[in-house]
Amino acid sequence: MPAEAPLIAARRSPRSWRGFLASLLVHLGLIAGAAWYVVSRTTSLPRGPDPSVHTVAGGREAGSETPVRRAPPPAHPAVALRRIAVAGPSSVSLPDLPAAQALGGLAASSAGQGPGGLSGGRGFGGGGGQGLGLGQGLAGGFVGKPVLGATIRAQKVAVYLDCSGSMKPYLERVDGEIRKQFPDADVFRFDGARVVALGDDIVHGRRFHGDAPKLHEGPTETVVASLTASGQRLQAKIREACEKGSLGAWVDRLLAEPYDALVVFSDFQDGVRIYEEGPKGNPHLIYSDSAYHRVNDRKALSYRWEKAWLEAFGRAEQRQGPRLYLFSIQTPPQAFLLKCVQASGGTAVDVGWLRSGRRGR
Repeated sequence: MPAEAPLIAARRSPRSWRGFLASLLVHLGLIAGAAWYVVSRTTSLPRGPDPSVHTVAGGREAGSETPVRRAPPPAHPAVALRRIAVAGPSSVSLPDLPAAQALGGLAASSAGQGPGGLSGGRGFGGGGGQGLGLGQGLAGGFVGKPVLGATIRAQKVAVYLDCSGSMKPYLERVDGEIRKQFPDADVFRFDGARVVALGDDIVHGRRFHGDAPKLHEGPTETVVASLTASGQRLQAKIREACEKGSLGAWVDRLLAEPYDALVVFSDFQDGVRIYEEGPKGNPHLIYSDSAYHRVNDRKALSYRWEKAWLEAFGRAEQRQGPRLYLFSIQTPPQAFLLKCVQASGGTAVDVGWLRSGRRGR
């Protein structure tokens, strides 16, 4: 009997292609079944209406056979900003927002949030008084400050106090009210509040040359030590002209100075007076709206000095001219002065309550 072969050589190989194919088919079947289950569940769910489609009258807009498709609502500004912030670099550049527009939007967003002004007073209708916001009112870069019922928007202020006899009892109080809000205001005191012109020029104004009509003249009562350094230099330059030409000369000369506001306190009895050269060279009164006498023989609808004043005050919104604020203790300011107030965006206020010593409404 031949020798028996080793046992290991008689065993079959453990590999079997049949087992491998059976396992593969089972796994493929499981995958196909799972995919079919997922697809069938998804397609069977109910679908809601398209949010971008808006139907009217049973799903269709009147007179139309097709649903009306509306544009989706715009993204929230915060989302839009966030998208811009995370976007990569781009070759498109956005224009810068002008500073004036940014300031205007900021002022408009806070309009009306500031506190009210001190004291009351009736307006004469010649002023703008607009632009409150940003605390106490911001317009043209100035914060509005309340003075005797008006909101004065300025940083550098010049004040004209009528120091005629009837006005003296009120000057100290008015001076104090103004300095509460504007401690560095330049306060000038001259006699009366006359606006006198000789034809096209203000008497003793910047362009005046010739013989002035005879007017009542009084010495200045300006406290020079209370003026700023620039105010003291200005007082020395205009003192003589304003003593002779009163309010008209003061306004005409200060329109060329760097003040943001011109403030006038008076009873406005003297009015506006216009003279023309007479046949023998003597000035002849052709117009007056003074409380003392009325004359209206104007030779022109508008004189050069009137146009110049209105143009200068009209540049206040661009910060190239001053605003005009008028405080009257007796009669309303003259019509032309109210036009100047309106052109500048200032205010005209009746402070007649000062005569009774009251604080105001």
